[in-house]
Amino acid sequence: MVWINFLEALIIVTVIYLPLLVGKSKRNEESLFWASLVSVFLALVATFVVNSEKLIGINIFNYLPILIALIAGFISYGIYGLNSKPTYTKLSPITWLIFLPLTDNLALRHIGLFYTSEWIYKIQILAWYVTVNVFLFAIIAALIFFFIYIRNGIKSALIEAAMAFVIGMIAGYIYFNYGILMAIISEIVFNFWRILFGFIKNKSTTQS
Repeated sequence: MVWINFLEALIIVTVIYLPLLVGKSKRNEESLFWASLVSVFLALVATFVVNSEKLIGINIFNYLPILIALIAGFISYGIYGLNSKPTYTKLSPITWLIFLPLTDNLALRHIGLFYTSEWIYKIQILAWYVTVNVFLFAIIAALIFFFIYIRNGIKSALIEAAMAFVIGMIAGYIYFNYGILMAIISEIVFNFWRILFGFIKNKSTTQS
C-alpha cells in the first residue's frame, strides 16, 4: 500500500515538473520562468485535488530555521559561483524566489510527504535526523533538477542537482517541524543568494 501511494505521488510530481523538464531551453533563464509558471499552477491544482493539508497543520514562525537556510544558501551558492556561472535576468527573482519555492514545497514536500506519511523511520544525515521520506524526496528533487539542466552540460546538471538536494533536506526537515509556510520561506532565503550572486555577476559583466 505504501509503495502504491509512493507511485501515485511520483506520477503527480512528474506531471507538475513536466513543463520544467521540457520547457527549459539551453542556458535560457527566461524559458525557466515560463515553465515554472505552469508548474506552480499545476502544483496548486494538485494540492487542491489531493487535499493534503491534513498532514501538516503547524505553522510556527522561528528565526533559527531561516538562519540555517540563509547560511546554507550562502555556503552552497558561494561554492556554486566558484564552479559555475550563475545566469540572471529580470525574471530570475520571480522564478527563484516565488515560483520554484512554491512548486518544490507543494509538490515534493506537501504532496510527496503526504503520500508517504507512513515512512516515519528516521535516519541520521550529518548532525541531524530526518525521516526516510524527506531523504527520498530530496533525492527525487536532485534527479528532477539534474534532468532539467542536463542540456546545459553534465557539470551544470550535477551542481543544480546538488543544490536541489541540499535545500530538499533542509526544507523537508523544516516542513515537518514548523509547517509549509516556514519550508517555503527557508527555500526563498536559500535561493536569495543565487539571485544576489547572479545580479552581481550580471552587473559586473555589463559594466565591463
